Amino acid sequence: MIRAVFLDVGNTLLSCDPPVARVYARSFARHGLAAPDDEVRRALGATWSEVARAFLSGEERWGGPGGEEGFWRRFVSAVFRRSGGGELPDGLLEELVAHFADERNWAVFPEVEESLRALKARGLRLSVVSNWDSTLPSLLSRLGLDRHFDEVVVSALVGASKPGPAIFEEALRRAGVAPGEALHVGDSLLEDYHGARAAGLLSLLLDRDGTAPEGVESIPSLASLAGRLDGAARPGLCP
Repeated sequence: MIRAVFLDVGNTLLSCDPPVARVYARSFARHGLAAPDDEVRRALGATWSEVARAFLSGEERWGGPGGEEGFWRRFVSAVFRRSGGGELPDGLLEELVAHFADERNWAVFPEVEESLRALKARGLRLSVVSNWDSTLPSLLSRLGLDRHFDEVVVSALVGASKPGPAIFEEALRRAGVAPGEALHVGDSLLEDYHGARAAGLLSLLLDRDGTAPEGVESIPSLASLAGRLDGAARPGLCP
């Protein structure tokens, strides 16, 4: 029986408004680098792929020199270089960190509040399980979403990231449920869908754009999640 639902945040509960690549491109321009949004988007993708490869080689993103600040400094420096820049300009990192910590730059997906209320009405424990930095709890509070959750499990604060099992194990411990009693939902095939299943949880891919690979269990919107859970302990979900 499913007793707890874990939810990702980025592109699951929230979307960045304006989009991340545009934010970076505008900040780069203010610091002397004119780079088109598409070029910055490719640079971001390549840098996140590099982070993923490092994780698969055993490197936790928050465990390197300088901790959280050090990770973001290395990340933004890499994106800046891949977009055609040189050394990271003074103040650029701080500008981006401040932007993404500001709740005015995030949009809550329209169905989120009602969907969370529907899940809570079914007596489920709700937890955030997110690869994010330490600003997330405050951001969720200022957006008014924290009241829906029993726990907020953030990779930077627990020192473990998805798709590794440790962050899911910590979420299970806090929720007081066994792996087979928890369902995780998120938009990343690797981090959310496969990561949760590798840790023994049930999972669904949130597939807003309809591109889920064949055989992957998915939902098009959080609005369909509560109905998917009704009437069965394991509603067509396989660990």
